[in-house]
Amino acid sequence: MDIYYLLKSIKHHLFAFCFTLLICVGGVFLINMIVQPQYQASASLVATITSTESGTYNELLASQMLTRTYEDAIKSRYIANEVKEKLNLSESIYDLLQRIDVRTDPGTLVIMLYATHDNPEDAVRISNAFADAFIAKSTEIVQSANVIVLDYADMEDASIPVSPRKMLNLAIGGFIGIFVALGISMLLERRRITRKGKYRKAEIEGIYN
Repeated sequence: MDIYYLLKSIKHHLFAFCFTLLICVGGVFLINMIVQPQYQASASLVATITSTESGTYNELLASQMLTRTYEDAIKSRYIANEVKEKLNLSESIYDLLQRIDVRTDPGTLVIMLYATHDNPEDAVRISNAFADAFIAKSTEIVQSANVIVLDYADMEDASIPVSPRKMLNLAIGGFIGIFVALGISMLLERRRITRKGKYRKAEIEGIYN
């Protein structure tokens, strides 16, 4: 299919092309306006193992291996229940854990703790509460654990919504809209050519008959 046919389809059905594109972009714009913004707050922890031979290579490897254990522990119902009681939250433990995401890098000892909420202040409070609760209970999980807060969550980072990503959504909506509009324009052009062919055939038959 050549460019000439595409341009001819758009030219003959410009209104349908523009209307379809407007519908797609407008629909995404409305979704961006309706969807409630979500904010994310992050706190970082450093977890090591207390040892009399600090700084040894084996200690470092053991600490790195335990970061995955710490990751699962932070997202446990045990820690979530501590946070719920501390903040006096009304939501369930399950809903609270849905707000939490924990990520670790096997090559480091840093644990990143993220909390997502439609209120940035609540996101900060939940993130910091999980960090504090885990530190308070870490020695009960691993006796030789040594966990400290590297950075607490703050409003400066949490004040920018992480979703919806309005510009990205509009770009995707426009991209999809162009393809849909092109498809409709080509379909209408094909129907127009087919009808035109039938009309000419009927004219020719009428002349010879």
